[in-house]
Amino acid sequence: MANVDQATPQKDDPVGQSDHTEKIKSQVLKKIGRPPRLHRVEVCQHHNGNYRVNIWEQLEAQGDFALSTRVHILSSYYLKVSDEGEILNSNPPLTKLRVPA
Repeated sequence: MANVDQATPQKDDPVGQSDHTEKIKSQVLKKIGRPPRLHRVEVCQHHNGNYRVNIWEQLEAQGDFALSTRVHILSSYYLKVSDEGEILNSNPPLTKLRVPA
């Protein structure tokens, strides 16, 4: 059996493709507003300038005390982003969140 040199696998880090996570977070929060019980903004890079953004909200504690924090996705967006990190398109559209009174 002949020895064949195999290159070590490279990390999944495409050359020339930038991660615009922080820029996308700030643009989304600027357009929809900051939810009062915001837990986190999750940005996942997909392919060809597409991103999924989930807005996580902390739920109010029920009862006298809570042993753990309950969170859920308040809203979710699929974005098309330019090479510079500017949001070009959103599905659903980025609109101000309506906060219950």
